[in-house]
Amino acid sequence: MPRTNSGIRQMRIFCSLPLMRMLACICCWSVNAIAADALPRWEAGIAVGAATLPQYMGSDERYSFAIPVPFLVYRGDRVNLDREGLRADLFGNRDLSLDASLGIGLPVRNTNRARANMPHLHFSLQAGPRLNWRLYTSEQSEWTVRLPWRGVMDVRGHYLGWVSEPDLRIKLQLSDSVGLRLSAGALFASQQFNAHYYNVDPIYATATRPTYQAKAGLHSLSLNGALFWKINDRLRAFTTLRYRNLSSGVINNSPLVKTPHYLSGAIGVAWSFYQSDELTGQTDD
Repeated sequence: MPRTNSGIRQMRIFCSLPLMRMLACICCWSVNAIAADALPRWEAGIAVGAATLPQYMGSDERYSFAIPVPFLVYRGDRVNLDREGLRADLFGNRDLSLDASLGIGLPVRNTNRARANMPHLHFSLQAGPRLNWRLYTSEQSEWTVRLPWRGVMDVRGHYLGWVSEPDLRIKLQLSDSVGLRLSAGALFASQQFNAHYYNVDPIYATATRPTYQAKAGLHSLSLNGALFWKINDRLRAFTTLRYRNLSSGVINNSPLVKTPHYLSGAIGVAWSFYQSDELTGQTDD
């Protein structure tokens, strides 16, 4: 990923459409390389990884799966299409950029014990703009503040509110082939979003699942880490961990929050099977 480019990458999954936010971790294969080598303008490949994560934030039941995901990268002078989506510098300033913040919500059936006999949660898509401001950069590190806003809609076309998770990301170059990425953030959500996941209407209340009405506000705090290893110019490995704590969130008292601790992880490899002969002056960050 180009160190001189202000696009801040939290790898998004590409098919014809970006997939879920957690699977984004599976494709987070780029190393914070400081190498001066120019990169191909076009690049295509496939990432294969395995991941484990809670069924929803606050659930004590998990999904575990493996999946292959294709990706496409274009490195332009002002506009880039890459693992982060479509991204452009603002006002000619490479320290300030605007891109698309994307994510998903996994479907949850009422076989989930906490949601027994409640309506299913359908697959949802999240999309919106994200402002990236690079505060500091050197040969060994990069500090960036990211300010996203995403609207949420499920596959039935129902609007589910919005979320925003501003964070600070630090990228460290540990060696020529190994990079580390750390970030800390806070997730905020609308009342409509929190109600969708955490409300318990009277008709679904039981002796162990009382009625609950969610509010808008702070949802959770998060810490993320990712380690990347560049095996060669076409093959890279990665591993990621994300921890989220709901204890300080406005939804912590919902009976559907079975644990305030959210832990997800992924491991995998990415192979770039096509690289154009045309190169750019950018370097991989």
